[in-house]
Amino acid sequence: MPEGDTLELIARRLQPLVGGVPHIETPLARHAPLRLAEQLAGQTLTAIEARGKHLLIRFDSGLIIHTHLRMSGRWDIGAPGRPTRRSRTTAWLILKDDDLEAILVNGAVLELLTPAQLSLHPSLRLLGPDVLAPDFDATAAAARARRGAPEQTVADVLLDQRVLAGVGNVWKSEILFDCQLDPRTPAAALDDAELSALLQRASELMQAHVASGATQRPVRIYGRGGRDCPVCGTDIRARAQGDEGRRTFWCPTCQPSRAAASPKNA
Repeated sequence: MPEGDTLELIARRLQPLVGGVPHIETPLARHAPLRLAEQLAGQTLTAIEARGKHLLIRFDSGLIIHTHLRMSGRWDIGAPGRPTRRSRTTAWLILKDDDLEAILVNGAVLELLTPAQLSLHPSLRLLGPDVLAPDFDATAAAARARRGAPEQTVADVLLDQRVLAGVGNVWKSEILFDCQLDPRTPAAALDDAELSALLQRASELMQAHVASGATQRPVRIYGRGGRDCPVCGTDIRARAQGDEGRRTFWCPTCQPSRAAASPKNA
């Protein structure tokens, strides 16, 4: 399930392509109208960056390839010509040089943007502070959260990419477990310091995972519905939550419920 940490690790693995002129292919006919190979022919790849759950691949002309994996996309990165799980003819995008080949499969979003289009992009321009940015500002993110619907929960806040970019469903459950917060807790029940602390902790946990270089997240509670809590032994609960019905996991003992309250510090 790609989240901000996944995209950051992908961006780091793709860094060897920076500074070179990669070979570009878009094997699927549906992407032929983008004319990526033609429009980017001979151009130097200057930067690859993760922005929340988005990946931006920049070229010296100013053009940017924008991808988003959503639920089904993935990057297959390795040596050119290696065996792959799926045929290269089904790839959305292939970037390669003599030493590295990156294959995007089921990317969900693939587009070529000018700098002006990037600044006006309906999704990218609304993103909150990147949870993995070294200068992540939890106070600014908390201020954005206060603009949300009065009934929003702390789980809603963590998943709102307009508040902070990069947290997905797995990290949502893990962060709330770490902070001992019931996912159904109204965001209004937290004062400004508590809300900022929650968002700061989200940044710390995800940055620590990226810094570790581990490919697997340190999951303690996500996907463990009905099993024993690793801290207290209570059965972990699970339920669909939010407008999209995303699955949330929590321990009712370690994460006691908090009553609704009027917005604090408002």
